[in-house]
Amino acid sequence: MKKIVGLTLGLACLAATMGAHAATSAELIVRGVIKPAACNLSMSGGGIINYGNIPSGQLSQTAFNALGEKTTPITVSCGNTPAQFGLKFVDLQAGSKVAGILSALGGGYTEAHNFGLGTVGGRKTGGFAATLRDLRSPSGTLSPIMRISTGAWQTSDGKVAQAPSQYSWRSGAAATPASISQLTGTIAVRAVINKAQDLDLSRDVTLDGRATLELTYI
Repeated sequence: MKKIVGLTLGLACLAATMGAHAATSAELIVRGVIKPAACNLSMSGGGIINYGNIPSGQLSQTAFNALGEKTTPITVSCGNTPAQFGLKFVDLQAGSKVAGILSALGGGYTEAHNFGLGTVGGRKTGGFAATLRDLRSPSGTLSPIMRISTGAWQTSDGKVAQAPSQYSWRSGAAATPASISQLTGTIAVRAVINKAQDLDLSRDVTLDGRATLELTYI
């Protein structure tokens, strides 16, 4: 019973206090959380391009040795939320680049497109180039665009240059990143082995090209 009485008295006192200090204003609070898009980047087979065994006797002693093209699928999924996003490619073997080696692939390449293939015995193995192809969203075909750092977007032939270059995709004529919920496409790779005279062919020479793909939100 004491507990009930005490509660009743407390409420009575509170009511008296509220009556003495009537509220003439109130605060309106608006809250919410803006969630950034959460997209997942994946490549089939762990993103590994494998050229297998290459007989050293097939290599030119005095010229760069271009290998055939190999591809790997790429997918970016953002659930049900369309987003503008892009990719940056960071060469993890930049110190092993062989200057001019992409000349073996023909025109249209610069040193920014040249990704290193590592070193063996202190000798540079070669390089590779990557190209974005067959880009699509659930709504249709996409075309690659690119910019350097935070510069203006421009059309691209899909040949990938290293960061700070950034790549995205457009759905219309304007070079504006499309807002999409899913991207599918292909990364095509062409590797070029150094001149045989510049390799240590007394041992196995492993192609060890490595690049990080960074998903960036625009």
